[in-house]
Amino acid sequence: MNDILMELDDHMKNHPIINTHSHHLRDGYFERFSLKAVLKNSYVNWYQVPLKGTYESRANYLEKNRYNSYFVWLERSLQKLYEFHEPLTPNNWDELSSRIEKAHSDREYHMDILRDKCNYKKIILDTYWQPGSDNDKPDIFTPTFRVDPFFFGYSPNVRDHDGNSPYKLYSNVPQDLDEYISFIKNLIVQKKGQGCIALKCAIAYDRDLNFAKVSKDKAYKALKMDDAHRTAEDIKAYQDYVFWKICEIAAELKLPIQCHTGMGQLTGTNALAMKEIIESNPDTKFVIFHCSYPWLDDVNAMLRSYDNVYPDLCWLPILSTSAAVRMLHELIEGGTSDKVCWGCDTWTSEESYGALLAFRFVLGKVLKEKIEDGYITLNDAKKIIDNIMYNNAFKL
Repeated sequence: MNDILMELDDHMKNHPIINTHSHHLRDGYFERFSLKAVLKNSYVNWYQVPLKGTYESRANYLEKNRYNSYFVWLERSLQKLYEFHEPLTPNNWDELSSRIEKAHSDREYHMDILRDKCNYKKIILDTYWQPGSDNDKPDIFTPTFRVDPFFFGYSPNVRDHDGNSPYKLYSNVPQDLDEYISFIKNLIVQKKGQGCIALKCAIAYDRDLNFAKVSKDKAYKALKMDDAHRTAEDIKAYQDYVFWKICEIAAELKLPIQCHTGMGQLTGTNALAMKEIIESNPDTKFVIFHCSYPWLDDVNAMLRSYDNVYPDLCWLPILSTSAAVRMLHELIEGGTSDKVCWGCDTWTSEESYGALLAFRFVLGKVLKEKIEDGYITLNDAKKIIDNIMYNNAFKL
């Protein structure tokens, strides 16, 4: 490690952080926690490699996952947290698992990692299973309010990708469209009063992000039709109308909208698909999660045109470390390092710490290269660290 990187690393190591995005699980999930539970509740599990308790199954699991970035950063986290200074193998699997189980016998251990190891001062929590919850820990968790269920108010028989709908979560859901929008607004006002500081939209897992401005009459058609006769066009018009109204509510209440972009159902989920709604709602702050990966150029283009766009690197350093490096280089060159934020986007403390290690790696690598190229000074780099780790999220 050269002198520049060492100084940057020292500046980052104990830096207070506002973590802009997490799905951290409640206390009960961490009882009798094991290595298998860590992996099962991580992005490594998204590759769906079977995992059983046999030597052969573990060997196959490790062979298939060894080089994907999710596994690499999670393994580094486990090595640091549990003083396990060797690669994970089928032979040492049980030893690491027993260390994890022993540590989690202390019910506060998972929170100690977040507070002490990660040095998170605030974590914006997205509990999509109970929208607007702070997991009963308001000292560290501040909720965002998930709005996805509101897209499915046209029928009690449909659900979003998390299995939610307004009919499942709330009572007395209106069927009149004006009353329904008022119902949504009242809930958002209530949640803001309870501490929610943002709205979260992850509808890209269900549909595209091209929200057209449609009339109320066109949107109302989805409510009048039964499930058998309602078309995809009817549903889209209804959802487009609802989201435009949510954007207006967000502006009125001064709540940023955190928008999942990029990965999902993939067709039309790039950030540029939101151009019309972003352009038409200049008083609404749109936080572009994951920087639209793999369509990173969309965010760079929009940042140069719209003041109400904010890039968030959450998830990206573990999703693709190389893409995160490229993105941060370009965000700095675009003059927007005073708007960039980061969040872990994880369910467990172990993976959150791994995401933080990846983020620090990206930040250190990019800033070191920028200093060596003469693009910025060391003091400039430290200001960028201060902004991205804390100040930008605090201001937003």
